[in-house]
Amino acid sequence: MRRIRELLRYRFEQELSEDDVARAQGVSKGTVHNTLRRFSICGLSWPLPETLGDEELERRLFGTREAQGGAAPDIDRIEAELRRPHVTLELLWREYQQHYPYGMSRASFYRYVRRGLRAPVELKMIHKGGDKLFMDYSGDGIPYVDSATREARQASLFVASWGASSDTFADVTEDQGQTSVVRMLVAAFEWFECVPHALVPDNATSMVAKADRYEPRIGPLMDKLAEHYGVAVLPARVRKPRDKAVVESAVGFAQRYILGRLRDQHFTSLAQIRQAVRPLVEALNDEPMHCYGGQTRRQRFEALDKPHAQALPPERFQMCAAKLDVSVAPNYHVCFEQHFYSVPYHLARERVDIYQVGHLLEIYHKGLHVVRYEKQPPDYGYTTIDEHMPPHHRFVRGWSMEWFQRKAAQIGPRTEELVTCIMKRRRHPQQGFNSALGVLNLTRNYPAERIEAAAERALRFRSPSLGCVRSILERGLDRQPAEMAPVVDGPVVTHANVRGPAYYGDETSSQMTLALTIGGSALCISKPC
Repeated sequence: MRRIRELLRYRFEQELSEDDVARAQGVSKGTVHNTLRRFSICGLSWPLPETLGDEELERRLFGTREAQGGAAPDIDRIEAELRRPHVTLELLWREYQQHYPYGMSRASFYRYVRRGLRAPVELKMIHKGGDKLFMDYSGDGIPYVDSATREARQASLFVASWGASSDTFADVTEDQGQTSVVRMLVAAFEWFECVPHALVPDNATSMVAKADRYEPRIGPLMDKLAEHYGVAVLPARVRKPRDKAVVESAVGFAQRYILGRLRDQHFTSLAQIRQAVRPLVEALNDEPMHCYGGQTRRQRFEALDKPHAQALPPERFQMCAAKLDVSVAPNYHVCFEQHFYSVPYHLARERVDIYQVGHLLEIYHKGLHVVRYEKQPPDYGYTTIDEHMPPHHRFVRGWSMEWFQRKAAQIGPRTEELVTCIMKRRRHPQQGFNSALGVLNLTRNYPAERIEAAAERALRFRSPSLGCVRSILERGLDRQPAEMAPVVDGPVVTHANVRGPAYYGDETSSQMTLALTIGGSALCISKPC
């Protein structure tokens, strides 16, 4: 239209001929002639009125397509039809063409519809009923003072809103972690009593493990939730709030409607805040919306979203934590929230996925279920199933002082006494386990009677050790009498190095006499027992 205004100016102000105007505008003489003819019959005069816009000038010069061959499309009906599933603008154009074969062309139809939708809604996206549920956290929270710890905290306001009806769910959480997000989504589905076909979150780490413009990676817990409810997760682009304009608007409205009304109240717990927020959410959805003829969000939800949404599954989603691609340690244990759980030993150094479902832990390897545990407290302890251990580890796992005593008692009472003495002579009984095992393994080469005799001889000579018992058996001393050697009478040698019983403060203490033979003469040395 700017060029047409220039064409008219050249003709009426500059008084150029049609040929000169055509050369100046770079158009054909036929175009100039037809434009001037239309101007002469449209009822306008030069100069044009200042209030005459380009659209009105175009209408006066060229008219409209519907005036030339068909009725204009009903914009309100088109907007309502586009909200229905599986309805596209192309389908509506084909239906229009069937009714008005000489009406608008496809390009004119598209242009007319988009021009008609632009004025009231400013290029608003058309969301199909039951299709998408947008979700986000409010930037402003609700402060409260914990009555138990007297600590000042901030509750986060979670908002989820439907694309077509703008029906809104809101609740508060202690944080914005993935467990809180999943719990809120489960509560939102139960609040709406239906499930959308797609979820549109932002790129928070609680929902998106890796943000990417083209291939974002969903968090493990969000992925399991989507699988359970059969929904698709379509994260908004990074720094593109218009991708989730519905929830951005809902968050702003919820902040004004909910936070504004609670601004002067003082809370002492999260449950108290939730109790105050719930009736305000009900009132928010029952608030008439002037731009929709006084309809409420709830009414639009019942008419647009709920009929086309998915039904709730029979079972509620119970999972509250997930940890994927966890490396199994060489000791065939995995760590989850500061506790270690065993998996079959052949999975050592493999990678597994761990999911917490209520108070249970489910461990998967390459999509196959491996084991289920009851979740343990975060004490850095170990929970091990015997069947997960290799045979040699399973044998060692059963070692204890009582176990060795029971095994030694099967050989004989003197062997049991010997094994007990071996373990008690160590600072820790575990330090004597290998020696005790060595005594038990002597049964591979010697009968129990000989081991029992050797144990008795080692105890008699106060030398309870594996080496002594093995030496007795190898030398055959277990077959000899175990009596002490007789004491040989002889002169008692006294010199400065012999202290005597008086040195120990007990002259009446019993003494043990050892008989030694040096150079054919007997030597007796007394030693307190």
